[in-house]
Amino acid sequence: MSEKLFDCQQMFRHACAFAECADMAEAKFRHDTADIEWYTTPAIVNSAFACEVYLKAILLYNDIKTPNTHELKELFDLLPEGVRCFVDPEVWNSVRIMPEDPLGRSQIELISNSFNEWRYSYEIIGKKRASMSIDRSFLKAFRDALREACCELFFKTTWEEYQG
Repeated sequence: MSEKLFDCQQMFRHACAFAECADMAEAKFRHDTADIEWYTTPAIVNSAFACEVYLKAILLYNDIKTPNTHELKELFDLLPEGVRCFVDPEVWNSVRIMPEDPLGRSQIELISNSFNEWRYSYEIIGKKRASMSIDRSFLKAFRDALREACCELFFKTTWEEYQG
């Protein structure tokens, strides 16, 4: 196995850990004992970071220079067309939302900076915005489609088979 493939597989596993943490946070929506209202923000941050690592692993695999950014749209736009064409139907088969918001922004644009925005949401709400919103179903579908693409590229198998 090449060193590059090994690195991509390690990045994949790293992203999977963050994705699993996001799913655990989503499942534990309310805390029972402490004064924590919800786990939505950690779920969003972990899903967004998982997306970033999946994207960067795919870029590394394809020998594409990775910019130092957390912007998911910027990273996605750098992917080879074949990978984008694999991810898009995977996402849209999972969610039933409009591809663009009323202002014409794509769903990926709307989640693009979610890692930074939600990680520092306590600084944004009340100072820069009255509230924040994100379509968590799209973020999760995007994350899961990237995970599937990574499985196909790095292990020549599906996510379902990889877990087996």
